[in-house]
Amino acid sequence: MRRSNDFSLFMISGIPYLLPFGQGIADQKRGVRINDTGIYLWELLEQDLTEKEILALSAAHYETPDSLLPELEADLHDFLTALDGYGILDHPADPADFDALSDSAAITAHIAEPHHAESFPSPAKCAHMPDNAASVEGIGVIQRYLSIGGLTLLLRGPGEAFSQEFDAFEVFRDLHKATACPGTDQAHTAAACPGIDQTVTVITCPPEHRNSCRVLLENDELTVMENDWEYVFLFPQAPGIYEAHLTKDGTDARYYCCPPYTDSFRQDLFHAIRLAFLYLAQLNGMVVLHSASLLYRGMAWLFSGHSGAGKSTHTGLWKELYGVPLINGDLNLLTMDNGKPVVHGLPWCGTSGITDTRSYPLGGILLVKKSSQDYIDALDHSHAQLLVTQRVISPSWTKELMEKNLRLVANFAPHILICRLYCTKSPQAAKTAKQTIDDYLARILKIRK
Repeated sequence: MRRSNDFSLFMISGIPYLLPFGQGIADQKRGVRINDTGIYLWELLEQDLTEKEILALSAAHYETPDSLLPELEADLHDFLTALDGYGILDHPADPADFDALSDSAAITAHIAEPHHAESFPSPAKCAHMPDNAASVEGIGVIQRYLSIGGLTLLLRGPGEAFSQEFDAFEVFRDLHKATACPGTDQAHTAAACPGIDQTVTVITCPPEHRNSCRVLLENDELTVMENDWEYVFLFPQAPGIYEAHLTKDGTDARYYCCPPYTDSFRQDLFHAIRLAFLYLAQLNGMVVLHSASLLYRGMAWLFSGHSGAGKSTHTGLWKELYGVPLINGDLNLLTMDNGKPVVHGLPWCGTSGITDTRSYPLGGILLVKKSSQDYIDALDHSHAQLLVTQRVISPSWTKELMEKNLRLVANFAPHILICRLYCTKSPQAAKTAKQTIDDYLARILKIRK
């Protein structure tokens, strides 16, 4: 057995955790907190070892007397069983087993080799695509400028391809033509357009070719691949999008698409563009938290939990009881601005339709969990940061990106209230949360005085 390539050791406020990234997160695997002995065993598991070999090495390392070997063996077995249950261990197959494998997917599961372009055949030509399909330089191309969280995006492509949900974030409406960036498709990057952080180009044709890529994660909705200079995305549930390419500096995102541009297509592209923006925001020190938010006492308060946990129901109670404005029904963009945590508005808001273009000081994050009673549970620093990071949807395709999310959360976590809210659907839940927030603000104001 050996440790899985989908997990790594991360330190959160000095506490060691084994956490998934990339395919591990796509497979919804869970992390686990360990101690110094766990770190030692994790390092041993870099190589393929049997349980008996691990026991022998551990006994020698800790100079365990023979009388305590049975206890060490039992503890080791329990630890390895727990790791295996979390999917943190791999069991390399016997090479002889490969003869029994008949399809490429099974072979891929056993051999940790990079995927190549040839492994992903180009999509069939769209039935609606004319033989002389126009690229982005064709007739009907428009340019739209968006400002989201202080970042400027340039959308380029057929006007009917883009969702109206971007409208509230559009700026420089009268400068579409005056500030157009000349040149070929390859020249349309943020570097070629001063003041533009990311150029998003819709190209009405399939890509000519794809360079060899390594798969980082894949599931029913998304495949993420990479090579040395870009990420490549496939969207299996979005038939109108062949694939997308995003440069690793975040400046240039190209979406190869197939008309007609229907309402369904616009929704698919709207959410596909979010992926490129999440990466750009992360590069600029921001993370996006899956959460519903409201404005109370001049600050944004976020309620985060798994789908169905009741975060939208809870914010709805606040609006009904206290008349507070709602900021976003699904996602919130968080960053530090001049040493203070801030929430920026986003166009992406799930099915709630609740969105806001403005920015607000961040007061806190309440992690919502269904319960038969309404009460608040305090969290220690490492646990609070871990739970918040687990609700972040910013890219964690690699270990390095996961580390970046952890660092960004660690930056703002000490400045805000983070707690667990066990709640019902009754008005008492909102009253409990409100009382906790009021008490927190009273303590903060007292400290500042």
